[in-house]
Amino acid sequence: MHEEIIDYLRQHGPVSSLVLAQEFLKFKNPVEKIAHLAVVGILGRDRRFRLDDDNLWHAVAQAEPAGTSPLLADIPWAVVYFLTLPANPSVAVHVSAWTAVEPPELLFERWLVDPASLPWEEQQTLASVSDAPFPDESGTEKAARLVAACEGKTPLFLSWRQQALFANLATRAGVPPPDDAVLAGSLFSCCSRPLPRPLSLDECNKAIFGSPVPDCYAYKRGEYFALCCRALFDEMRQSGIKRFSQIEEAEQKELFAFDFSSKTFTRDDITNAPSTPGVYGFKAKEGSYLYIGKASNLRRRLASYFRESDESPDKLSRIRAESHTLVSYPCGSELESLVYEYRLIRKHSPTLNTQVAIAERKGDFQPLDDCIVLLPHAEKEKGMSFWFRKNQKINMRPFCSDFRDGPAIEPELEAFFFGGMLPPLPTDFPEQEIATRWVKRRKDDLCIVWVNRSGSGRELWEQMRGFWKECVGK
Repeated sequence: MHEEIIDYLRQHGPVSSLVLAQEFLKFKNPVEKIAHLAVVGILGRDRRFRLDDDNLWHAVAQAEPAGTSPLLADIPWAVVYFLTLPANPSVAVHVSAWTAVEPPELLFERWLVDPASLPWEEQQTLASVSDAPFPDESGTEKAARLVAACEGKTPLFLSWRQQALFANLATRAGVPPPDDAVLAGSLFSCCSRPLPRPLSLDECNKAIFGSPVPDCYAYKRGEYFALCCRALFDEMRQSGIKRFSQIEEAEQKELFAFDFSSKTFTRDDITNAPSTPGVYGFKAKEGSYLYIGKASNLRRRLASYFRESDESPDKLSRIRAESHTLVSYPCGSELESLVYEYRLIRKHSPTLNTQVAIAERKGDFQPLDDCIVLLPHAEKEKGMSFWFRKNQKINMRPFCSDFRDGPAIEPELEAFFFGGMLPPLPTDFPEQEIATRWVKRRKDDLCIVWVNRSGSGRELWEQMRGFWKECVGK
């Protein structure tokens, strides 16, 4: 409600408490004094509002520095909730996803297993097995639908375990799981609330609303989780936490509880990491890789391994205990980090990377026609190009943003696109799948040079130069 009042004041100018009480509190024919007391009780501690000598409310103008992170209210959130059975909390039986706006809206809900196939004892732990017909879809199809429903949104999960369940489903759908997710524990921390123990939906609802979740259909439990998150967001905004970066700042504070004395990297190495896409790896003392991953925000992702959390899965516990060296490589885009991650995992076979080999996935994908995708580079004076040769190879090639390296790159373009069949390698199909799926999901927003419009490497280079100027607005 606070955000709506700010927008109203910016559009209509200073107004009285009486007007705000009628517009937002739905008072009918209120007594002016009572209306004023009610509005002061709501807005009085919020520094974004100012009451002048004439008892008129103003929205305090605040300059927004360039490059600041988005407002919490402007972020499209996807609140994802998995229903698991007490006997096996690592296997989800139902999932629902909701928005965190007012009121929450349902994005997705599916039974992941046929509830009628469960033993009778396990069926009794579900509030209902009839809130939706069991969809006649494969597990991969369900996973793809869920990931598509959350596309373009920041996912919010109850716990690490639920985030891992989502990552598993995303991988089954052939989509990289998001690494910019937020956990409910971070919201409780931002609100200076103790984390409910155990961290369950019932305990969260009791901490916020004073009562456990009533018996209800499975998908409704997801709605209750969305309502909990919305209430925590409201508390955060009222206490002055209104930007995504402030959630990150609160998470960073938790780093100070971890002892880095046995490692070659420090707390400062993590807090000073760039908030850009990248690839990172944890090495054991003898030099072998424990884990390699990618991130859309390196600093936030690295910090997540050394914060207090509701659970400590085996992977996190081993990284905390056994990691000795940290290496990281900033990237200019998520696509670059995805391809580098795959190449490094294949090269080093880290102990804790358990992803199914891409070549072993079921299903297929439609390849792109020959083209070049232009994306940013981690270094400002460069760009990154991804060359797609249909059903053959992809190639990542950085270039100077002033295009002075044309004499070196033009012959490479000629050989790659116009020099006949390219010799196949075992990595070609997996890299094609990773890159093609990523590009197809964002095709309308990308700068793509189609090769069929050119007849030589030189012509392609000139097309790249023209498209790049459009991309960077030069």
